[in-house]
Amino acid sequence: MATVSPQDYSTESNNGVAIEKELDLSLFDSCILYYFIAGSCFGGFLILIGLVGNGITIAIMGKERKKSATINCLFMLAIADTLVLLTYGFILVPLGIRKYFYGWWNGHNYNHVTIIYVVEAARIFSQVSAFITMLVTFQRYVSVCQPHRAKQLCSVRLVNQLTVVSYVVSIIFFLPNFFTYYLEMNNDTHRYLTVSKALVLSKAFQILYSSVATVLVTYIIPISTLSFMSIQILRAMSAQSKVMQQSHERSQARKDLTLSSVAIVGLFIICQSFNSANRVLMWVYEPYAANARCGGPLQYFSIVPYLSMIMNSAANFGIYIVLAKGFRKKVIRLFVGQNRVAPQDSTEMIGDTVAGPSMAPTKKTTSE
Repeated sequence: MATVSPQDYSTESNNGVAIEKELDLSLFDSCILYYFIAGSCFGGFLILIGLVGNGITIAIMGKERKKSATINCLFMLAIADTLVLLTYGFILVPLGIRKYFYGWWNGHNYNHVTIIYVVEAARIFSQVSAFITMLVTFQRYVSVCQPHRAKQLCSVRLVNQLTVVSYVVSIIFFLPNFFTYYLEMNNDTHRYLTVSKALVLSKAFQILYSSVATVLVTYIIPISTLSFMSIQILRAMSAQSKVMQQSHERSQARKDLTLSSVAIVGLFIICQSFNSANRVLMWVYEPYAANARCGGPLQYFSIVPYLSMIMNSAANFGIYIVLAKGFRKKVIRLFVGQNRVAPQDSTEMIGDTVAGPSMAPTKKTTSE
């Protein structure tokens, strides 16, 4: 959030009733319709699809996650994405519905609470999802580029440990954002007003933490790491395909893996870019809160970063279904009562998963 002067809110607080009476609420009709269509309807649809898809992924991977690091990692990613969808659902879905059916002022206090606190919780879960995505890609990188270290670095125990670390680091990193603003009740309108604390007014805090550190942790480090590992995976697979004679099934499975990996990384980069663009706009359009409100130049963009994060957390299941033949088989098995995840041999394991296969012709291990 951008810095908002307490004086601005103080003036609004002292004249709250007068402002409410003078406002022509018909001017907000376009905003209300946009919030309803983009936020409640489209965002709600994505959230519903994502929750169903992640639920299926959890059901498929849950029973056998202890037998494979890959399955365990995808299981953890689905949980993190589900938390992202739930928290953003609390923010977006009620916003348009309440304003469209009950008027502009309905849900005013609820919206302020979600923007101050629930958004930060959503950012925590989004960062966890980013870390686990990096972990999935790292397993692929080790399995393809350094198969001799797969047994050491691709283990169920390591996935569990790094997942816990991801949650702890994300909570600690975003914890200061919970103490940058507070809610003040307007005695006349009984509505909350958001007031900046001293911490957010600090230029050092804005530059070092809100800008530099946040962009590094949420965008530059994940994007650069994922891009590097994905490029190395593609190069290694291209080189190995020229020297290794493989069956059609094994080659197709690795092709599915490559396409899934590229799609996941590409989607992640696109979705995270909207958040980074939003950080830049906070500096350009100061105060951001005023410019993002109805009638401001950013009124239609303010919801886009939320929708992009929802898309990122809802689309993995679709990527698996479209690009991974093995995962489609698992989904079919789930609905026909054959929800066996662990295959009988390493070749089937590669065909049935979209992450972490070993490219070396070694014996089967749990790291596969």
